[in-house]
Amino acid sequence: MNIRVATDADWAAVLDVHRRAFRQEDEARLADELRAGDAFVPELSFVAILDGAVAGHVMNTWVGLEGSERRLLQLSPIGVLPELQGRGIGSALVRASLDGARARGEPVLLLEGNPAYYGRFGFVRADELGLLPPPEALYDWAFQAAVLDEAAELPRGRIVYPPPFSR
Repeated sequence: MNIRVATDADWAAVLDVHRRAFRQEDEARLADELRAGDAFVPELSFVAILDGAVAGHVMNTWVGLEGSERRLLQLSPIGVLPELQGRGIGSALVRASLDGARARGEPVLLLEGNPAYYGRFGFVRADELGLLPPPEALYDWAFQAAVLDEAAELPRGRIVYPPPFSR
C-alpha cells in the first residue's frame, strides 16, 4: 500500500470509494463540494493505493471558529472500500492526515467519528479542550480533537462548518 496526495486523475475513484464505503451519496457529495470550495487543502487530500488502484481516501479541510477569522483543520470525510476495510488502510490515512497537519504547523486536527477508533491516534473529546462542536454535528461526544503541538495555545470556541456540511 502507498499513501500519496490525491490528484485530479484520482477524483472519480475517490468519489466511488466514498459511495461504496458509506452505501450512499452523502459523503461523496460532501467530498466533491468541499473540493470545489475554499475550505479545500489539496496537499492534505490523500489516497491509499493498493494494487495500482485507489482503495481509500481522506480529506482535511478548513473549518471556522465562531467570532474569529481563525481556521482549523478537520479530517473529513474518510472512506475505504468495504472489501478492504480492516486491513490498516484507514489507519494509514489518519496517520497521513496527522503528519500532514503537524508538518504545516497546525496545533490541532478535528474530526467527527467513533472515539473507540480514533482514540488510538490521540483524539479526545474536543469540548474538553474548549472546542465546541458546530450545531450540525450529529453527536457532541463524537466531535474530537488531536493536539498536534503541545506547546501551542489552543483556540477555544464553537467550530463553524463550511456550507457543504450543512447540505
